[in-house]
Amino acid sequence: MWAMGLPGMDPNVYVCFTDCKIPQSESTESRITNVTPNCGMCIVGIVCQDKRAKTESMKKMLSTASRELNCKAGPFGSTRVRNVLKDFCFEGNISDVDDEVTKVLLLGCGDLRNTFQATTSNNPKKELHPPNLEIHLNDLSPSVLARSIIILKIVSAHDFNPDNDEDFGFLWDVWYNVDWPEETRKRFLSIVKELTNEQLPDNVSIPNKSHLEKLKSLWSNWHSVSSKNKTDSESLLRKVWGQRNGSSRRQNNDQPVCVNPTLLNPYTHHWKIFCLNPFDGYLPMEKGELITSVEQIMTHSCSEILKRLVSSYRSRIPTVKIVFHLEEALKHCYSDANKFDVIDCSDFLDHVGLANLVVACCRKLSDNPNAVFYTEIMTDSQHSANTIVETSLCASLSMIPTIYGLRLADHVELRDSAVDYLRCNTLQRGRPVILCWQKVPNFQNIKLVPSPDLDQCVTKLAKFCHQTTFPKPASLKSSAGSDIYYTPLTFNYILDSMIKRLGHDFWLPDIRLLEIPHQFSLARKILEDWKNGKKMMKFTAGVQYIRKSAVSQDSTPLLRLVFVRKASYMLKGDLSGPDVHYIDNFELEFKHSSKGIKVETSFLLTSDDHGFFDETYTAIVIDAFDGMPLLLLESFKLMRVEEYLELYPIDQSKSQLPLDPKEQMYMKVESCIESEEQYTLRIAIECDGNVSGLKISTNEQAPCESCHDVTVSLTQPSKIQPLSLTFPFPILAKNVQATLHRKSRHVDLLLKKSLLEPWPCEFHSKNSKWIIDDLVPWENVPLTPENGFNTLEHHLTSQLISKNINSDHFLDSKCSALDKLRLKLGVLMLRDIEFVSYGRNDDRYLLKLHRPLLTSPMGNPILPITALNDILSRILGQDFTTNPTVLKEGMDHLKIYKEVFPIGRSKDKLVVDAETEEEFQLFRFLLRLNSTRIEPSKWQKENIPLGGSSPWLATFLSPLYQDSLSTESIEDEPADEKCCAVCKKIPEKLKRCSRCRSAVYCSVECQHSHWPTHKHICKKL
Repeated sequence: MWAMGLPGMDPNVYVCFTDCKIPQSESTESRITNVTPNCGMCIVGIVCQDKRAKTESMKKMLSTASRELNCKAGPFGSTRVRNVLKDFCFEGNISDVDDEVTKVLLLGCGDLRNTFQATTSNNPKKELHPPNLEIHLNDLSPSVLARSIIILKIVSAHDFNPDNDEDFGFLWDVWYNVDWPEETRKRFLSIVKELTNEQLPDNVSIPNKSHLEKLKSLWSNWHSVSSKNKTDSESLLRKVWGQRNGSSRRQNNDQPVCVNPTLLNPYTHHWKIFCLNPFDGYLPMEKGELITSVEQIMTHSCSEILKRLVSSYRSRIPTVKIVFHLEEALKHCYSDANKFDVIDCSDFLDHVGLANLVVACCRKLSDNPNAVFYTEIMTDSQHSANTIVETSLCASLSMIPTIYGLRLADHVELRDSAVDYLRCNTLQRGRPVILCWQKVPNFQNIKLVPSPDLDQCVTKLAKFCHQTTFPKPASLKSSAGSDIYYTPLTFNYILDSMIKRLGHDFWLPDIRLLEIPHQFSLARKILEDWKNGKKMMKFTAGVQYIRKSAVSQDSTPLLRLVFVRKASYMLKGDLSGPDVHYIDNFELEFKHSSKGIKVETSFLLTSDDHGFFDETYTAIVIDAFDGMPLLLLESFKLMRVEEYLELYPIDQSKSQLPLDPKEQMYMKVESCIESEEQYTLRIAIECDGNVSGLKISTNEQAPCESCHDVTVSLTQPSKIQPLSLTFPFPILAKNVQATLHRKSRHVDLLLKKSLLEPWPCEFHSKNSKWIIDDLVPWENVPLTPENGFNTLEHHLTSQLISKNINSDHFLDSKCSALDKLRLKLGVLMLRDIEFVSYGRNDDRYLLKLHRPLLTSPMGNPILPITALNDILSRILGQDFTTNPTVLKEGMDHLKIYKEVFPIGRSKDKLVVDAETEEEFQLFRFLLRLNSTRIEPSKWQKENIPLGGSSPWLATFLSPLYQDSLSTESIEDEPADEKCCAVCKKIPEKLKRCSRCRSAVYCSVECQHSHWPTHKHICKKL
């Protein structure tokens, strides 16, 4: 056969696509038996049975196939427990009805510590009635879920007492210890026998029967291992002792008699934990948690923490329901109908790509305005959280609400999340950052049309989701470069979700003009046919050959299915020709038999496409990184064909734009052009006669200066109804520009986005805030006895982690406004001053600094401040000299002003000038943002007017930690020298940007429309 000529292809070699080595002396059958799949939204790989999974439906194939680097699963967590409900606002979600339920989803849940921690949360409004919780636990590993249900069975028993040494010792043995005494073995056998008979805890359910059967099979396996006779148990003990070291036993005087089967590979009974100990999951410890008065300090300290979590859960069992789902996380998001108030993916470490995760989780969020979900990204020295988010989502922060229907509650533009991993800047590996996401209001009565910025986002998405070649990730510890997991289906899901949310696709550019490589033409046709309800066929092919060198400790293949003509590929090995077709969304399925495992590949085609692939074509699975063939599939005529009945995951019914009103007179939006900085609307007035009396109103609520809703109304014609508009990104209420064109009967409306102003939901949030009067003073002690470098200086230095930061850096004209602000924050926090004037020209803030510094709940130093917007003070002063009606208000203001800022204390005053308008706006943003996070002190409540339109703020300052050496956000694409940067036309004469000479345009109009995007890179050249 021709395939025998492919270099490195051997029909007799079966290998594991992992770094674990199979001894050459083992038989072929043994090696086949050790091969099993790991499919995760088609992060499909061939891996050892330590991570056993079976592919099920095409819906799970959202991401490009990939193999796991490590085949050893972790049965217990290695990171500190997090309370996913800590910041959740129960108000508005918990009603007066006692059975109101808060629903929580933990994707890739891991062990039960986060579940137990969630039960410590209470609704502050109903302390006597803790909220009813329904916690859904999802994980791909059967061992993780099976262990969790065993532990719930143990702690839910009526006679279980966490304070009893025997009871808690049994729990600790099952959770962490690899060898057990006889008493633990007996109790464990009783537990798993009941579970095998489906005697689950009363508050636990497994809705999918196939999932339950898999878990029952595993419990039976563990029961069998624990029931071995003395000789076999001792033999297995010796085998395991030879593979691991260390112990976390609470009583060392107990003689071990058997192995903990839940920590072993269920098929080989090998020790499967790699470089993991139970203490990692409890570090760093808080003050008072470390018990030093006993031996085995860490074991007892961690035991006490776990004991508190278990006790909390036991006290809440009547109000907590737990539901288990054994399937890949993203597949669960697209197949399960439940909606959730809180979703946590922060422990879901499998690389699926941020865009895939965000789109999947958004559809699972409930309509509760307080609903949130959490993701985790890994930054490194070259990629900040801001850069990773914008690059991974192919959109700037101000465009994310439109494209994804979400807002990032963490202000990564200020490195707001960096404090979560302060003091990690010495680590060479990636740094985790937890990001919080919330839904935004949908567009209302808006017809969005194509715009340069929106087109740029779609173009970048198309490029990321249709890559013919992939650069290998520079670091597996960073979330940068996660676009390698994007596929054509990722592109479809993002755009189709946006179409459904907006109710139309007028904004969508012509897909044919996006320059998608021709290799994806078949993949795009398949997805469009599937979406449009065309009959789909599932093709299943066996694997004829596996490449010998598919296994390598130095490489991580990224799997891709390719259809190519045999002749051209044999002669040239070329995958760029017109007859090459890439399929990134496919399945690998593994069928077990007495002879080993049969590998099959499945993919979708329409009935029309099937006849196109005759015997001149072949199908291979390649490594997308280098194009090398890994698997050769059987011929098309031998493939098994069946009808595929699964529907496209995203409902195609649109919430259409409102139809033209039946009235003869009305207003409607003809077009809305969105850019990163503004919305530009043209509103048609459908009527006869004169139009006049244009009025624009908003739903602005002071002290917030931004809003989502705008109402357009006219006094003439008198019967015309106002037009209400809603925008996902808030706009500046006082910067609305509207022009009424009477002759053409239309309104031009320009709305500036509030890029440097807290969102309305932040000003009016009912979430718990820091109570300033309850915070303890900052302990400014030396870091080490050897030097005078104290903890405050350490935090302020951590604002800048660049290696070459010195005084010259801040004098450099290229120094960013954020870095200059960081320097001045350090001055304000270090110097012993009480009064500061900070601003630019006549626009200034007067600050009263309330020392001493305090320690925030996050552990960083904060400086409480009373701030007065001085320009508003002067305006008010002018008013009460010319308008007698506000005389009393003006005099009261002047009295407060003199009391807070007494004259004649020049030694305690400092004047700080912002060098640029951008720096001052950042400072103003920081003051206003921080004011939304605290409850003012008693002194501030009694001495200054707060809230409403008052110019006074109770706020604070704290360090702004830099999270990478690179501080730039998403970059503009390099300009094509031959075509216009906006419309991509190639005219005879191109006009260059006179400032940087790099970007080219065909007209002045194109240059003007591109400026909001281009100016960011134009400054740097």
